[in-house]
Amino acid sequence: MNKRIALALLFCLLLAPLAIAQDNDKPTVAILRYGPYISDPIMESGLLDTLQVYEWISAEERALLNAGEDIQGEKINIFWSAAGFDLPTVNILVEDALDRGADILVTSGAPVTQIAIGITHDQDEPTPVLFHGVNHSREYGISDSSCLKPAHVTGSEYTPPYDEVFEVFLLQNPALQRVGTIHTATDAAGIFGAAQIQAIGESKGIEVESAAIAGFGDLRAATQSLASKGVEAIVLPIDFTVGSGLPVVVSAAKEEQIPIFYPVPGTVMLGVTVGVGFFDYYAQGIDTGLVLNARFTDGLDFDTLAVNSLTGASVGVNVDVANEMEMDVPQELRDMADITVSEGAMLLSQAVLERQMELLGADDTIRQMVLSLGDDMDWSMLMQPGAGGGADPMVAQLFQMLIELRRSPENMAADAALLEIRHCTDEMIAEQQAALDAGE
Repeated sequence: MNKRIALALLFCLLLAPLAIAQDNDKPTVAILRYGPYISDPIMESGLLDTLQVYEWISAEERALLNAGEDIQGEKINIFWSAAGFDLPTVNILVEDALDRGADILVTSGAPVTQIAIGITHDQDEPTPVLFHGVNHSREYGISDSSCLKPAHVTGSEYTPPYDEVFEVFLLQNPALQRVGTIHTATDAAGIFGAAQIQAIGESKGIEVESAAIAGFGDLRAATQSLASKGVEAIVLPIDFTVGSGLPVVVSAAKEEQIPIFYPVPGTVMLGVTVGVGFFDYYAQGIDTGLVLNARFTDGLDFDTLAVNSLTGASVGVNVDVANEMEMDVPQELRDMADITVSEGAMLLSQAVLERQMELLGADDTIRQMVLSLGDDMDWSMLMQPGAGGGADPMVAQLFQMLIELRRSPENMAADAALLEIRHCTDEMIAEQQAALDAGE
């Protein structure tokens, strides 16, 4: 059974920071985006839900944060900044956050994380950096391994398994003979991903045409160049320039009737034909919120908290785009899709929604309430910003019930256990250092 998720998730406004006077007795958190990416509001929803569960923010303060406002709260100060995919702006955001007295920088995306680490590294007492929304933290030089990283840095990452991703892409057209790929010449993760795509394609007898770009302005020309070489599909790697310019690539490819395959399932909302990869962004937000709570409550040491390597692969299919290109979507691919774009709406599979209910802490009573509403209730709205104060009274009621459930001793014990298993022992650090020295 599928249910609709509001398309408003796509259109997050850039959040302009408001100057707030800082209170030295309260922690101050700066949330810094490189994007906005489509995953940002979901991660931030998980983060804010967790801060509300642990009573760092009140319902009234949450309403302000949902509206994109900064808060000088009773227990915590929070402010937002976004770079709009502009690298020079990232430097300004980080410096501004430090000038405003941020005790922790929560960074979304590899570029802002890299720059935040570089700037804070030179401080006498480096301001902690807590990242999420990062793919390939090692390729970007953010970490060398889960426990080998700057002492003031931790977070969560996802590394796409290109071999598994490629197999799903081939379901759309098992007879592919020539594909193209695009990466930024200076993006480490993009270079790595393009090399993986090249090697996997060649191992399957598929010719791979690769285009290296210098920047955002080259994306359309690169796409058109690949089309002129007769590629039957474009398989893109994780690359922050390609990712931020995905609408440009999609537009140019549509003109040439070429499908786009991308290792992020949610990008089917942006016109990608098939996306495969990590989709549990809400869980990343929860993870970030738990680390913040432990830091402010118990003084959690980032030096010995491993980077959380997330796993799991979801499949996204854009039926509308396939229809525009007069492409058939095989039933096998439709059946495995967790995210389907059809007739302008995004549909989530029952498996994805069940996972969201699990993360939200729903008990059997709430599950029955939700299921009894059937298609009259979009319960995937619960993971969107503003659920607790939304226009739908049932959504608001369920949200408040879930917040209370998440405060149970059992759930809080489970939260603590999640952080405990990420503790880097001296033995783990030594083993990882030995493996690194050996070139493994």
